[in-house]
Amino acid sequence: MAGRIPENFVKDLIQRVDIVQIIESRIALTKAGREYKACCPFHDEKTPSFYVNPDKQFYHCFGCKKSGTAISFLMDYEHLIFTDAVEELAKFAGIEVPYEGGTFRQDSDFAQMLEIMKKASAAYQHELHYGQDAQAPQAYMESRNINSDTERKYGLGYAPNSWEFLARGIGKKKEQHNLLVKTGMIMQPKGKKRFYDRFRDRLMFPILDRRGRVIAFGGRILDKGEPKYMNSPEMPLFKKGNELFGLYQALGSIRKNQRVLVVEGYTDVLSLSQYGVDYAVATLGTATTSNHIRTLFRLAPEISFCFDGDEAGSNAAWKALEAVLPMMQDGKVVSFVFLPHGHDPDSLIRDEGVHGFEQRITEGESIENVIFDRLQANTNLSRMDGKAKLVEEFRKIFMSLPEGAFRELMAAEVANITKMEKNSLLEQLNRVEQSSTSHKRNIPTIDVESPNLIVHRALALLVQNPQIGLSVQNWKQLVQSKDETVLLLVDVLEEVHLNPDIESSAVLVEHFRNDPQYDNLLPFVHFEHGFLGDDLENQLLGSISKIEYVERLKEIKRFIDLKNPSKEQNEQLLQLTAQGAIDSSRTIH
Repeated sequence: MAGRIPENFVKDLIQRVDIVQIIESRIALTKAGREYKACCPFHDEKTPSFYVNPDKQFYHCFGCKKSGTAISFLMDYEHLIFTDAVEELAKFAGIEVPYEGGTFRQDSDFAQMLEIMKKASAAYQHELHYGQDAQAPQAYMESRNINSDTERKYGLGYAPNSWEFLARGIGKKKEQHNLLVKTGMIMQPKGKKRFYDRFRDRLMFPILDRRGRVIAFGGRILDKGEPKYMNSPEMPLFKKGNELFGLYQALGSIRKNQRVLVVEGYTDVLSLSQYGVDYAVATLGTATTSNHIRTLFRLAPEISFCFDGDEAGSNAAWKALEAVLPMMQDGKVVSFVFLPHGHDPDSLIRDEGVHGFEQRITEGESIENVIFDRLQANTNLSRMDGKAKLVEEFRKIFMSLPEGAFRELMAAEVANITKMEKNSLLEQLNRVEQSSTSHKRNIPTIDVESPNLIVHRALALLVQNPQIGLSVQNWKQLVQSKDETVLLLVDVLEEVHLNPDIESSAVLVEHFRNDPQYDNLLPFVHFEHGFLGDDLENQLLGSISKIEYVERLKEIKRFIDLKNPSKEQNEQLLQLTAQGAIDSSRTIH
């Protein structure tokens, strides 16, 4: 959609929506004092370090350091460009987005990469039907019983056994060539001048985002060779730990059935879909991540994992279970289906039919059974040290679980197994949990008022309370500073005075989104400035005075250090000392 979104609209939109509601509709938040917390959706963790502040309308992760406004969250979480994130937020608020002339430069590159991936997908689909080597992939699909309807539904294609199919096809022009490089579709070997295609002689599976756009590919080799499967590299469009194959095609069925089935392979998803089990998705050759779980729990309350019944399947199930634990809020159901030896989902559904296969899903192992089977394996519960070992192992699980009935019931079962009194067990587990997680919010505090810390404190105070900046009137003499943080303070003060209706950190930061200082400003939203009480305006004014004093000292020292100062420079020195920055009878050494 062409056109620029007016800044005033973005400001009003940020003030209209509640960041807690936006984030809570996508991940589970727990109240933590005046804030809300969760396990971070942007990196794997078992103990929450992601906090949402409704007063500042801001989020911040103390683990991976990601932070921002509701717009930033949608851009990172949904992989949206700025304009699409604003559109999504406006839709939530029930208003339309106005556009004016111009475009956002940051959007165009993202959109162009999506377009080149779309073209690559079309080229692969053409090769599957009309290429000179189309017989080989067609024969492979026939051997796997993949019919034409499924092929079209999932947009399958074929990358021919050519080193430069894309490079010489859709990548002839320099701009398109560069986009193919950015998306990882063509590569340049180290020390070589030529480029070659990443995927060759492979059945191609387009990986779609939740809006149905091609963001990556998975390729399956047709004959013998390694690796059997390979995916696009990670890039701005594609983060492997966030995406699931077949999710876009399964969205409607998942919502209808209120259930999702997670399998291991792309062809498993295709085979099950053909038999009507069209609520299956697959991870992209990686272990199940917490981001996968959050995505799926947003769509349905029940997740079933389908793994091989061997040791590798058991280990994969345990990794998935560990990712699930922090999201096991009341009302969520998780189960595990372990396949008989020698079977995959395709062969099993053929042998037992759809009813038999879905009966296995319904009767899958519950998450608690998988946990307690694991905990009790190789543990002698007739001995006290065996019971103590089980409690210690359970402690790690207990720490990962969110508060609620499921957590309490799990603890009650452990108390029953070990014959411990439940309250005693809970007291011990809660005490250990508190001591183990108290270090998580490692926020810097101010102990010494060095000049740099004075600036940092003042900037943090201002960013977190923009309205008090209106009381500052004499900041303009700081524009001569050579300190980047002081100049950032000046920029923020000017922005506040230009837009006196800015009331929240989120709105203030959004004013700087297209400014080079944007990333430098973000840390001050959550920096503990240390100012106390209600008289924040005077405390900011006092800090500004201290900063001015220090800046004068720096300037005086610069003049004093001059070997042969001019008459004009001596007059400037006298003027500075007359301002009370320092007694003119003293010097700085």
